Amino acid sequence: MTNDDHTGTDVPAREEGTHSLSAARAATLIGTPPPRPTSRVKPVLLMGLLSVVAVVAAIGFFHRLVPSPSQPEDQRSYTTMPTIGYSGSATSTGAISPAWASGVETAWRIPFPSTKYGPRALTTVEGTTLYALFEDPDRPTHQVTAAAFDISSEQPRELWRTTGPLPNSLGRPSFVSYEDQFIVGSIVVNKASGAQSLAPWEGSEALAAVDGIVVACDNKRACSGWTQEASSWVRQWETTTANQQGSLSTLTKLTYPDTPVIGTGEHESVVLPVDSQTHAAQLLDPRTGQVTDVGSVSPFRDRQNNVMSFVITSDGILALNDDLFVTYDADGFITGTQSYKQMKRIPTRDGRLPTTAELGDFLSGAHPAWSNATVTAPTKAVAGFPFSLTVTPSDGRPPFTLDAGNNDQHYDVSTFWPSEVRASTDTSVVYVESVDHANGGNRFFFDTASGLGHGSEELRDAEDLLWAFDDLAIGVTIDGIVAFTPKAS
Repeated sequence: MTNDDHTGTDVPAREEGTHSLSAARAATLIGTPPPRPTSRVKPVLLMGLLSVVAVVAAIGFFHRLVPSPSQPEDQRSYTTMPTIGYSGSATSTGAISPAWASGVETAWRIPFPSTKYGPRALTTVEGTTLYALFEDPDRPTHQVTAAAFDISSEQPRELWRTTGPLPNSLGRPSFVSYEDQFIVGSIVVNKASGAQSLAPWEGSEALAAVDGIVVACDNKRACSGWTQEASSWVRQWETTTANQQGSLSTLTKLTYPDTPVIGTGEHESVVLPVDSQTHAAQLLDPRTGQVTDVGSVSPFRDRQNNVMSFVITSDGILALNDDLFVTYDADGFITGTQSYKQMKRIPTRDGRLPTTAELGDFLSGAHPAWSNATVTAPTKAVAGFPFSLTVTPSDGRPPFTLDAGNNDQHYDVSTFWPSEVRASTDTSVVYVESVDHANGGNRFFFDTASGLGHGSEELRDAEDLLWAFDDLAIGVTIDGIVAFTPKAS
């Protein structure tokens, strides 16, 4: 191990980039009416007017066929469409239910105040309770509403609903569970009553809670650790980091971490993705605030492909490019380096994170020991040929092929590329999600017996999909919160 592999906080970093969101608005210019024409030019104007009308009609017809980019389809409302309720067993094993083979329907909706382009609800599920937090669309009120619902029955049953102050900056943080409370950014919500308060780290976002210490970071270069004593928050430490990236997203969809915490016991660490010239990430000790650099670029720097990404595992991280990976434990020490041949394989997301050893075996060609199957997409789409997905069950059963174009939504799959896949334990159903920012992407439940993919417009348009139970998925739309369940067979 070298100092590049396990160092302190003295890491040279690039300046943080500036990102901003802007909305384009069309403006109609109304000029001065033209002079009234003489009688000699009336026939000419009439013919011209008829031509313009014909062109406008043709353009209107064309726009009915092709959605306008200025009016994205994900803003459509579905409130008038029927719902069927939920009749499942409210169990969660981590794998999707075989019942999805029959199709998908909307189970129920929970409306909440919104504006067309305003923020949407933040949601999480704990047991059979759905928790939601959303901003008041009337920005001057500076309020947020929190609510809890029992979702184990046919329709959601509201348990409580409260309002509280909105921090100056909220963004889209994750729910962090802290004893009998949830922390969302700097908003603290009691799970039993919904009582709200603001934590003293406004401007920072709570990332995790470990051993009674909440780790909050500002998405810039500072993090702090806090404990709650009686009704007061006490800061335990404060530390400087490299420029924080602010997201756990990586370039490879090999694991799907719900938390940045890795390791167990005294070896638990919080992973901070950073914008550094020398390392891909930093590990933060939640008890002391000590920062350790991991994911050194040095093993990759002299190789033909030096574009490095990193993947979070249950007990460490794995840094990789197209032909080399390096594994690190939760303390930041290198545990292995290995060359491999990249294959376009995606393990299904079935409930748990792999260990670094399991992920290393998978990259070396083995079946994923932690998931039900692997989906392989072609290296590139070929015109005239169906876009097929090869599914290989992890239990040794023979692989089979699904035609992504064989779906009941008549969806064009020329840009369909899997970003998340799930499978039932018996692989009778394979869920494939494609996110294409230009075309909105799509989601299908493939019945592997018939090969047909089932979906719905509302399922496609929902954002931030989470899986409450094996047979209940919950997302957010312009209307509020929406739940999906298998279609009655």
